[in-house]
Amino acid sequence: MLLHLVYFSCMFCFFVTAINEDYRGYKVYNIQLETLEQQKNLKILKSDLIDFWTAPNYNYGVVGKVMVPPSHYVWFEEKLQELGVNRDVYIEDVYEYLTKGENRARLPRSVDDEHYFDVNRYHRYDDILAYLRKLHEQSADSLTKVELVEYGVTAQNRPLVYLRISRGTKENNTPEKPIIVIEAATNPRDWVTIPAALNIVENLLKEQRLLEYLEWIVIPVLNPDGYEYTHTNIRLWQKSRSTNSNMGHVCPGVNINRNFDFDWQNFDTSSSPCSHLYAGVEPFSEIESRMIRDIINNNAPRVKLYMSLQNNGGYISVPWYYERAASGMFRQHYLLGLDMVRAINEDYKLDIGSNVFDRISGTSTDYIRSKAVLYTYNFDIVQRGNGVIIPEEDVSAIVNDVWKATKVAAEEMIRINTANYSLFVLPVCSFFNLVLLI
Repeated sequence: MLLHLVYFSCMFCFFVTAINEDYRGYKVYNIQLETLEQQKNLKILKSDLIDFWTAPNYNYGVVGKVMVPPSHYVWFEEKLQELGVNRDVYIEDVYEYLTKGENRARLPRSVDDEHYFDVNRYHRYDDILAYLRKLHEQSADSLTKVELVEYGVTAQNRPLVYLRISRGTKENNTPEKPIIVIEAATNPRDWVTIPAALNIVENLLKEQRLLEYLEWIVIPVLNPDGYEYTHTNIRLWQKSRSTNSNMGHVCPGVNINRNFDFDWQNFDTSSSPCSHLYAGVEPFSEIESRMIRDIINNNAPRVKLYMSLQNNGGYISVPWYYERAASGMFRQHYLLGLDMVRAINEDYKLDIGSNVFDRISGTSTDYIRSKAVLYTYNFDIVQRGNGVIIPEEDVSAIVNDVWKATKVAAEEMIRINTANYSLFVLPVCSFFNLVLLI
């Protein structure tokens, strides 16, 4: 018995130390831009192996955090010097940092936690699925329907699902309700986006008015394979786990938010399967991006608002991301965005995506805006801790802010739709009343 205990203890220690082993010796640099010229030339710091935890931004005074492998120390520091940015190491060894920091990121669990699902905590995918199934079952005899839709299975055979939440029955003479779509965990290391999405679901079930006038599609985990991999192997993983490329078994995975068929593979993306920015063998090569495409196509033109939840530093950003220009909806985007920012306790910035993050190709938000969905936003959650690993104790405040902003946007969709419906219905009713009088 003692030998068995020692054996399992040793295996546990081996497993723990093996997690994040790939990051041994990696450094993270602070990047503080002091001129607009440095911002314009920031691209010289970019490479397939350089990982921007936080994008630096001169206009907003945001200090960037960039992870660099040992093989690129010299190259990166030479580029810093060329750019005129001071060398400032934030983390000397990412592996050591993650090993010490992961436990601190979680709140202590009680013995009863396995029987209780708290949306303000981090959970494994199987537990999230069980929670979603429970919501579906509980709505069976209710006017409020929580439908769990299974789109298909991922490369590693996990169910790829989303929730469809609605209330009441559609009458023959009533237009179908507008739809709001919420997407989370496209980048699997963005754990905090999942409780943000689930918190939206819980609030919708409490505030029935937003279901009386709207239908909701919520994707709590768009990238389940990648998400599980961040728990078991590499916490900072950014791709799926598919093996579709010619190097798929050596360098698996595709960055889902570079895989959409809009300006594909041009900016802030890579054709190398070993890069965390790999865009795939072709647009929509991945089941995860195809699910988004089909949700939009199958529900057009009812989708009125699309929001992608990400963890990039406290921005609400709008298209375009692929070019330095605003979409034709900029004025409406901006006015609603201002209202969303005002509803949030934290300091969020509102801007065009390419102004915030530089140019990016193949994103879900640009693709969906191109499909005539008028209101599309990236909700880039404010960063706590080191910016990537959000402590669990901060989750509740963060997700409540996301809900407040989402509710503001939903109320505006109701106002717009109600106004448009009235403009259509009132003249028609007046016409028929006139006919009856005659």
